[in-house]
Amino acid sequence: MNWPLAKHVGLQFLRGFSRGQLDGSFGLYALGATWHFQSTLHDPAVVPVRHAVPFLMDALVGGFDPASGYSVELDNCIVEGDEAAIEYRATGNARTGQIHANRYLVRFTVTGGTIVSIRPYFAAISLVGFCQILTS
Repeated sequence: MNWPLAKHVGLQFLRGFSRGQLDGSFGLYALGATWHFQSTLHDPAVVPVRHAVPFLMDALVGGFDPASGYSVELDNCIVEGDEAAIEYRATGNARTGQIHANRYLVRFTVTGGTIVSIRPYFAAISLVGFCQILTS
C-alpha cells in the first residue's frame, strides 16, 4: 500500500462528504465497506457505508446553510499500512444562522485504492451540541 494513497482517499471522501457530493463519495468505498458508529453512543452499530452516507448527508450535512456549506481542513494525518487516521476541523454556518466549529478524528482502512472501513471518533457531547445548533 502506498501510504499517500490512504491519506488521499480519506481526504477526498471527507471533502466530497462535506460538500454534499454523494456521487464523488460513492466511488471511493468498496461495495461491502462498513461504517462503525462508536461504542460510546447509546446505540452503537456497524452498517454498510452505502447506507450510512446518505443518512448522514441528510441528518448532518443537510443542516448547514446550502449557500455557504461547511469546510473541512486537515490538521494531522498518521498512516500505517492500509490505515489512515485523519484529524480534521469542520466549520460552517447552520441553517439556523449559528456557527458550528468542531474537530474530528476518523480512521479509514483502504485496500486496493478503496475504503473498506470508516471509524469516526468524536466526543458524543459535541454531537448533542451540534444537533441543538441545527434545530434551534
